[in-house]
Amino acid sequence: MMNIKHLYLLFMMVFAAATAHAQELIKNGDFELNPRVERGTNATTGWDSRKPVVVTHVDPISADNPHYAVICCDTLYNEGAGGAIDVVDGTKYDLKIALRNIPAIKAENRTEGNKLLIIQLIDEQCKPIAETTIRVKGQGWQQFCRQFTASATCAKARLAIIGTSCAKIAIDKVSIKKH
Repeated sequence: MMNIKHLYLLFMMVFAAATAHAQELIKNGDFELNPRVERGTNATTGWDSRKPVVVTHVDPISADNPHYAVICCDTLYNEGAGGAIDVVDGTKYDLKIALRNIPAIKAENRTEGNKLLIIQLIDEQCKPIAETTIRVKGQGWQQFCRQFTASATCAKARLAIIGTSCAKIAIDKVSIKKH
């Protein structure tokens, strides 16, 4: 006969297995790490770019999540939650991301239509091993969900978010999980 301790242990094992399956693969997808709380961190911890990563808080997605990154004609890289993203050939990955177009200050610099982002999982040589694209329309924050399938295995993959034009796009709440 099972007692309460055994049932509790069984429940915890099932819960741990379920949460391990849906583990977040991105580090600091909210651009919110606080150096006072998490020593040695800041809003750009986990993120890299050839140019300085721009993080701002004007017109945020919510008051509880005031910081977000801005990208234009550059690439943002995320090292992954554990310093790398373990990608397995044939595995599906679920991407969630919040995006918002940012209009140019000068009217002559404003672009009409869609702004395209390419989002990839890349290997150690920066070759894409999974890819999806998102066209951002309108002016408000929008939540996008995409799924992509890895075409190769890489234990040290990274996320790359590529801005394809010089139009600015706000990025927040980036999440990738195994499907």
